[in-house]
Amino acid sequence: MAENFTQTQKQLRDILTKKPFTRILPDGHYDHGYIWNNVSEVPITHDALHRKIVTQEDFLRELDPAGHLINDKELFPDVWQQNEEDGRWYIQEIPRYAFSFQQIILVKHLTHLCGNDIQFELSDKSVTDETTEVFNSFRNGWANKNMEVAWYQLAKSVKATGDGAFVGFLDKGKFGWKVLSFLNGDKLFPHYDLRTGRLNTFARTYCNYAENGSVTKRYIDVWDDTYYYRFVADGDPTNLLEKAKQLIFKLFSTDGYKLEWMEAHGFDSIPVAYHRDDNGPCWTFSEETIENYEIAFSNLAHSNHDFGLPIMYVKGEGSEEVTTKDMSYASKIMLLPSDGEIGFLNRQDASNAYKAELDKLEDSIYKQSFAVKTPELKSGDTPGVSLKIMYSDAYEKAMTDAQEYDGCVDKMIDIFAWGYGIESENRLAFLNTNIRHYIEPYIHLNITELTTNLNTAVVGGFLSKQTASEKLPYSTPQEWERIQAEKKAEQEHELLLTEQKLEIQSEIAINQAEAMAEIEADYTQETTTSTATDENGNKTTTKGRARKRLKGSVATAHGRKNKSGKQWDENGNEVDPTTGKAKSKWDKWNATH
Repeated sequence: MAENFTQTQKQLRDILTKKPFTRILPDGHYDHGYIWNNVSEVPITHDALHRKIVTQEDFLRELDPAGHLINDKELFPDVWQQNEEDGRWYIQEIPRYAFSFQQIILVKHLTHLCGNDIQFELSDKSVTDETTEVFNSFRNGWANKNMEVAWYQLAKSVKATGDGAFVGFLDKGKFGWKVLSFLNGDKLFPHYDLRTGRLNTFARTYCNYAENGSVTKRYIDVWDDTYYYRFVADGDPTNLLEKAKQLIFKLFSTDGYKLEWMEAHGFDSIPVAYHRDDNGPCWTFSEETIENYEIAFSNLAHSNHDFGLPIMYVKGEGSEEVTTKDMSYASKIMLLPSDGEIGFLNRQDASNAYKAELDKLEDSIYKQSFAVKTPELKSGDTPGVSLKIMYSDAYEKAMTDAQEYDGCVDKMIDIFAWGYGIESENRLAFLNTNIRHYIEPYIHLNITELTTNLNTAVVGGFLSKQTASEKLPYSTPQEWERIQAEKKAEQEHELLLTEQKLEIQSEIAINQAEAMAEIEADYTQETTTSTATDENGNKTTTKGRARKRLKGSVATAHGRKNKSGKQWDENGNEVDPTTGKAKSKWDKWNATH
């Protein structure tokens, strides 16, 4: 471990190196001589390509309108004027107009590249409940750790300053991340294996500042496949004394830095995803056109300031006195001689020519950056095909960017899978589950049309409901799980209602059976029997017809038990239990009538 300290410290000077950003100059254009013999016999021409070095500080100047060249008074100086009355010279500031085209282009690029979340698919041949659970855990972790924000910040850094880096870390078993960018004061230094091209060492430099803006401490963070190092140095390098100290330190290859911290980062490889665009920011190929636009607009404004208002002239005797008088008031009376004349100078109007130039420059700015100026729509709902045609330049650029950034996103996902896998105890499960990902560029959509098309595809049977739910812009990463949960809840509710209905039906059936038993008991059937003797002296029994029994009659084999204790004869008359005689139904009536 001590060897690593020394080795890394000795290599700081080599680590803090980086390929510069450049822009090609036209020097030597097609100036390579001539040949008069067979082309195959001519050796390869040595053509020294001239490049102008640009810095990331230049990119920030271009991003902020206050830093544009049009505001540089050395390149575009103000005009010196002389006062005719006292002969004194004074500076007249020329109008300068800077426009934030770079900001507009940056926002449009990020919208089309990062407008949609990174898409994940479970691509295992056999999808099981276990793999589905692992896949859902992965996507939920991706959302909970705000990885889409990390992706956006990384893309913004590259689009604005030319490069950016995503770094993962483990803090007490919890996964976290940060994005390093020149926008935040980070200078990034990637180093690759010469054989494999794989990133094996990465460093960044940054500073701490006092309230007055002076530097208090300078830091260097270094990552390799196993360790994380932090080096620190005191002092402000802009101070003369500190400059002298740094010169002495450089003689010993330490640059004044000392090792402050070292630890194993806990990942299986360097936890850094770095991306660089050698062309610089996304507006690089429009920068010169933007500068010409600002110059043309400022010249137009200057012309309008000088000649925008009509110029009055006066002819005749005494006209010299007239021209020197104050003419700033709207109401005036002018006395002219008999041969006098007053009027306004006619000048050629160049505003239309300026307008044509500005319109052409503005169109070129957007086209050169593959950005689309928002069109003015005269109708309400534009078809999806028309929208794709309108934004085809931006969409095509986003498609190529998706390929350019794919390797960086791969590394981001690997870092996340390892770090969050340790946090959630799913590291091996994430490793063994085949999860596919891709960047889907954003394009403005007709939501109604898209919903209809998805529904048609599902009904037609050539698109699954799960895919349709994932493609719908309204859906969330957990949309399909939510749909399944809702269906399960509905099924459970329907099953509960069915069970309750069956219970109610069973109770009704039981009650009906009991009621029918009571009714049958109230309407029992009884057979009347009479005994007679035939001519031979034999007794015969004759059964009579069945008769309806009244409620509460004596129970029979077909009836229910008599709970009242009363008795009736075969004619339905109540029997007095004391006398044993039957009471006639007419007794009460006869007593009252």
